Amino acid sequence: MNHRIAISHAGGIAAEAILEKLPESGIEPDSLFLLDREANAGKRLAFAGSRLAVLDQQKFDYSSCALLLMPEADAEIESTALDQGCLLLSHAIERDGPAVFMADAAMQPQIAYSATSLRLAGAELCCLLPVLLQLNRLCPIAQLNISLMRSAEFRGRPGVDELASQTISLLNAREVRAVVFPQQLAFNIFPEAVDNRIIDDLLQFLGPISYSPMLQTINVPVFHGFAAAVQLRFESEIVFEDCRKQLSALDNLLIQEGSAGPISDCNQSFSCVLSHLGQAPNQASSLQFWMTADPMRYGLANNFVNVTEFLLKSFL
Repeated sequence: MNHRIAISHAGGIAAEAILEKLPESGIEPDSLFLLDREANAGKRLAFAGSRLAVLDQQKFDYSSCALLLMPEADAEIESTALDQGCLLLSHAIERDGPAVFMADAAMQPQIAYSATSLRLAGAELCCLLPVLLQLNRLCPIAQLNISLMRSAEFRGRPGVDELASQTISLLNAREVRAVVFPQQLAFNIFPEAVDNRIIDDLLQFLGPISYSPMLQTINVPVFHGFAAAVQLRFESEIVFEDCRKQLSALDNLLIQEGSAGPISDCNQSFSCVLSHLGQAPNQASSLQFWMTADPMRYGLANNFVNVTEFLLKSFL
């Protein structure tokens, strides 16, 4: 049985987070191939106490692996890996079908043995789902409003670099260029078109519901991190302390009384923080909170690694 796996775009922000988490799944350095663009081939990246050489992902033989983790969209790599019989695991593919999410290793995702690729839930959804699923079990959600604050790292290193460049230019009274983003991000804030796939995936995981979640996505001039303002209404009145107790039982989640931010509280963390958890006055069926997290670690990497571990134990 071939349990060797590969990670493409290994020099990217998402891959960095996955590599930090992946040793927990028991993957040994000699079972892992790190792949990236030709310009990065030959570089060495840290993994589980070793430093592995990066290989050219355009020339790599994907048939030598059982599984490819692809943390960035790449139609050419996707096609090559599938043609060579490697099971593809990625949140960045456009294929139809249900998304896969595992909040922890104990979950049992529905995966067909005939699958050739698995579309994982995206980073923001992976941050939100543990809390929303827990609350929906306590009492079905009847209305859901979410405002997502999206940092520059959602566009990868190019997004982070562009924000840094724009900030330096503005502080030195120089002209600002926008290439990665549709307009200047530094010292600015602007909305982004709603990703309907997030809404579709929310409906998938929350089960049959009669409403459509309301979603806003806002680009903010922050290098790293994720934040969301969430307001929801349940089908019936709930006891606030029951909600708090249920959420406190979740792994890697902290409820904080004061304000929380992704940099001050969740920077490079595999946990998330809820703050301003409360109910509107005289609205016993409502709940609101502010969530902050490292989207690449708490969101993306946790899901990638949990699904990888499940596949290696039960699927491949």
